[in-house]
Amino acid sequence: MNITKLKKIDPNSPELKHLISKNKGIYFWFEKGTDALMYIGTGSGKQGLYGRIISQHMRATYIEYRSNKGRNAIRDAYQLKHPIIRERDGAIGIDQSSFRRSVGSQFNIKPGQGTVNFIKENFYLSYIELEDKEKLMLLEKQLISDLNPLLNIDHKNKLSNRMF
Repeated sequence: MNITKLKKIDPNSPELKHLISKNKGIYFWFEKGTDALMYIGTGSGKQGLYGRIISQHMRATYIEYRSNKGRNAIRDAYQLKHPIIRERDGAIGIDQSSFRRSVGSQFNIKPGQGTVNFIKENFYLSYIELEDKEKLMLLEKQLISDLNPLLNIDHKNKLSNRMF
């Protein structure tokens, strides 16, 4: 599979919501200018790719306020140091999306609008549709292992934890 030949989608496009499928699939974030593969993910829920990309990665209010879920003190250090504060109770929040947390960690970007803006300025995406969820997850795991994208930090940690 040659993922570099897939259609490029600019996350700044005013038509973005209409360009992303609601079917299941695997998506790829690339760096603008270099075309370096930065992240691989899947959209396998009810809203498919649309739910993952539009409702999570590109929605600045997709924030995690719970203190322990999905947090890694080292990886999330910058965002934890510059959190979003929830007005009603003062809870601290960081990006809930693993992709956005990885962006924040790698490039020292504040959560919420900060990571969304960084993604829009620096990345573009491509995707393929694949309805079989089991094949989708296997393909994602294999591609991450083979291509080693910089921002797939959570998957790298899971793989290295299983090796020991």
